[in-house]
Amino acid sequence: MLGGAALSLLPVGCSKTQPPPEVERGQYPLPEGVETAVCEPGRYGGVFIVTDNTEPKTFNFLVPSDQASSSAMGRLQAGLVSWDPVQAKDIPALAESWDIAPDKKTYTFHLRRGLKWSDGEPFTADDVIFTYDCIFAEEKDPVTGQMRPRYPSRYIAQYTIGGERIQYRKIDDYTVEFHTPKLYSPFIGDIGIPILPKHKLYDAYLDGTLLEQWSTKTAIEHPEELVSLGPFKLFAYRPGERIVYEPNPHYWRADRDGQRLPYIDFLVTKYVKESDTETVLFATGQVDASAISATDEAWVKKGQEAHGFTLYDRGPSTSVSFLWFNLKPGANADGVPYVKPYKMAWFQDKRFRQAIMYAYNRTGIARGVYFGRAAPLDSIISPANPKWHNPDVRKYRYDPEKARALLREAGFTWNDAGELFGPGGQRVEIELMLFEGSQKMSEMATTLKENLAAIGIALRINYVDFGVVIQKIDNTYDYEMCAIGWGSSAGASDPSGSKALLASSGIYHVWNPEQPTPATDWEARIDELITAQETTFDEAERVKAFHEIQAILAEEVPLLYLVTPYGYSGIKTKWQNLVVPPSGTLLWNLDELWTAEETE
Repeated sequence: MLGGAALSLLPVGCSKTQPPPEVERGQYPLPEGVETAVCEPGRYGGVFIVTDNTEPKTFNFLVPSDQASSSAMGRLQAGLVSWDPVQAKDIPALAESWDIAPDKKTYTFHLRRGLKWSDGEPFTADDVIFTYDCIFAEEKDPVTGQMRPRYPSRYIAQYTIGGERIQYRKIDDYTVEFHTPKLYSPFIGDIGIPILPKHKLYDAYLDGTLLEQWSTKTAIEHPEELVSLGPFKLFAYRPGERIVYEPNPHYWRADRDGQRLPYIDFLVTKYVKESDTETVLFATGQVDASAISATDEAWVKKGQEAHGFTLYDRGPSTSVSFLWFNLKPGANADGVPYVKPYKMAWFQDKRFRQAIMYAYNRTGIARGVYFGRAAPLDSIISPANPKWHNPDVRKYRYDPEKARALLREAGFTWNDAGELFGPGGQRVEIELMLFEGSQKMSEMATTLKENLAAIGIALRINYVDFGVVIQKIDNTYDYEMCAIGWGSSAGASDPSGSKALLASSGIYHVWNPEQPTPATDWEARIDELITAQETTFDEAERVKAFHEIQAILAEEVPLLYLVTPYGYSGIKTKWQNLVVPPSGTLLWNLDELWTAEETE
């Protein structure tokens, strides 16, 4: 039974005088291919409440999205394989097993039998084939006559190996075979993308509207259309307020007593405007789990006993954050350069980029903004991932004089007022584009502005909507400098998932994306190393390749790293079956969590 605190978060129609809808359990038999969880059996009931300060932009994984969208979609979706952060390995999901042929290029996946989508339609190999048909669909460009992707996404590059696309075919309703054109050691980890329902999206695939499907409008008006293979299905979405999920009645996991997971009745994501509000809500017992920043850990911890939660020290974050200069050459349709030529000359000189790093007091940020619970970041792979992290890369610590020396070497000069001028005589002024809503990023940008002013550079910070940021860095390229975070649950596993960022042709190669050929020798070398690590199954060789990639990026600094904060996560102690992984979210096994308490 659900009480008043939970009721206030459930959709219209639920109130303290009108109980929420009942969650039906056991109305459908478990599938033949059911996975039996190793957790201790629990009992049904309860509402699990979390918060977010950013709302999803889409529920369609083929559309570029942010972390909030990925999180929302993750409640609903499932792939052939999944990642177990405790065992640190790929595990079966929709595929209950797989075989790798002696050539190490042919992979045969055996799907679980009898699985159904949340609307009761069968899941088969046809859905898997359809998903990859969507990724690789092409059409003729009316201007050039060349074939181009019909539904562009980063997955095209992900599944293009050595210039050739992977091949795939249906063997029978429960068997799918993939073939890589070359040896590709990260393949099992890469194949875990969400599977799309052919019965729901095939018509949109045919008529060209696929990327318009499963929008937030769909979630608001027709949540039942977002059919699911994950533990939950969408109950309701009220923008600016909340998303409510209910159990998927056809979910394919159960406990050893035969109870279909998940145990909880409703999962609620409540939207707030500020990250500080998220912390306050958790610290005062109003939500069930939350990530806690290093700056808030000390005071939040004091409320553990009073509000019945436990705070866990997670160590350095696996995610990374960085600034970068726009190095995209060319001009828009009106012939206006994306970046003014004299500024492009500054940005392309690595001495200028290195000078910015030396001028930036990131150690001060770690101490002042994070109260010592952070450290300067030196690599694209966080030290939280010691297996792949290279600790011996070039490091930049606060040294304004070294910054000035590099600028002099590059031909920059100062006037009597201490203002910096480029080799062509132009005043060095830069605009940093930031998305609204991140207090920590704003504080780090403010410190950068002060640090650069000390060496004569004028930095202007332009706060814009997140959607505008994505539009500019993906399409219009009309910006000078930007900042963003990079990371995922896979960040603690295999860094090959960052190929779209690292490869010169990558869609997320943010400083100069989708290059037809590498623009620089060092980018060409990174491309070679990516290919080399993909085509060997010798893990030591793969680690060696990624160490060199990190060293090149540290020397060339196309990415200006920020800091690695130490992470903390909290969860109410009433939730049982909690298993804290070495890294990543505490809620990785949310479908197994249960409580013996009634919701108040």
